[in-house]
Amino acid sequence: MKTLIVYAKAGAGHRRAAEAVFAAFKRRGQEKDVMLFDCLDYTSPGFKRFYPHVYMFLVRFFSFIWAAIYYLLDNRLVYSLIRPLRRLTNYLTSKRFVQFLKKENPKVVISTQFFASEVVAALKRKKEINSTLISVVTDFGAHTFWESQDVDIFVAGSEDTKKDLLLRNIPEKKIKVLGIPIEPPSREFDQRQLRKEAGLRQDSFIVLIVGGGFGVGPIKELVFSLEKLDDKIRNKVQLIVVCSRNKTLYAEMKNICSDLKIDAKVFGFVPDLYKMMLISKVIISKSGGLTTSEALACGLPMIIIAPIPGQESKNCDLLVKKCAGIRINRASQAKEVIEELIKMPEKLERMRSQALSLARPNSADDVVVLANSYYS
Repeated sequence: MKTLIVYAKAGAGHRRAAEAVFAAFKRRGQEKDVMLFDCLDYTSPGFKRFYPHVYMFLVRFFSFIWAAIYYLLDNRLVYSLIRPLRRLTNYLTSKRFVQFLKKENPKVVISTQFFASEVVAALKRKKEINSTLISVVTDFGAHTFWESQDVDIFVAGSEDTKKDLLLRNIPEKKIKVLGIPIEPPSREFDQRQLRKEAGLRQDSFIVLIVGGGFGVGPIKELVFSLEKLDDKIRNKVQLIVVCSRNKTLYAEMKNICSDLKIDAKVFGFVPDLYKMMLISKVIISKSGGLTTSEALACGLPMIIIAPIPGQESKNCDLLVKKCAGIRINRASQAKEVIEELIKMPEKLERMRSQALSLARPNSADDVVVLANSYYS
């Protein structure tokens, strides 16, 4: 096997980044030499259930606890104390994954999640495999968990991510700023037809509301806030509400939106979300690494609400600093921001230009080019 693309399904972004890289290999006709899989499928049954579910439970219901854990473990002194325990836990829970890696000994491993990177790095450190390890950091800020001198190349989402890695004593020669891998947004479709099929007017100001990969966030509150827009402005606005894989939220929003004063179209999981992005004027969402990267590639300004403390907060800080996004702390603030952007189209255009300046739409293809450079 030439290339192994591995992720851990803790949050949707790691999987989507891995799938984007795999799709880039397929576009080059190289899929026969590439394997894509979730490394949690090769861990103990208890760990496979525990790892993603505890994470999702904390970020949804006890985000302050998750924030404390995130920042505490990002402290070098604290991490140095728990590193031996982390490595022991990884060893005990990932024996099947280790056996698979030793058997296959792929030429290149592309990892989009730090658990997989740590396991591969440990085998490299012990010289039990000789794979080239490429770690793709799937947010715009790094964390101590990504750090390892046994990683051959870190793929950074931006120059700011590179600076963060350099501060963590990662050698500059090991860092490539290629962006967070996404499917490149194709503009080869009829936007007018898509608007027509979705029941959207051709001249409306479309606000895209997305609840992340798992359909979380104050979606209902945002819709209720925008229903209170000034009458003249409200008549110009149409909402696209994407509930992703949250079937309960989808059913609830379908019922709610049928009685609203504002025109809102409700969708469940949307495989080609970039199409919705390209016909929208602004997106209201959390600032997950993949959602953020896709929005930037589409030149779509972001209104950010309820970012997960830690990784998403860092993404949010970058967008606000670069004037490609606006953070709101309460759903009720969405009304004022949308009214301002409609009344000040020049501000919206500046945000759009800033988003495009940060975009790296060919990131997945660039990762494949990087991987191919190690085949000879």
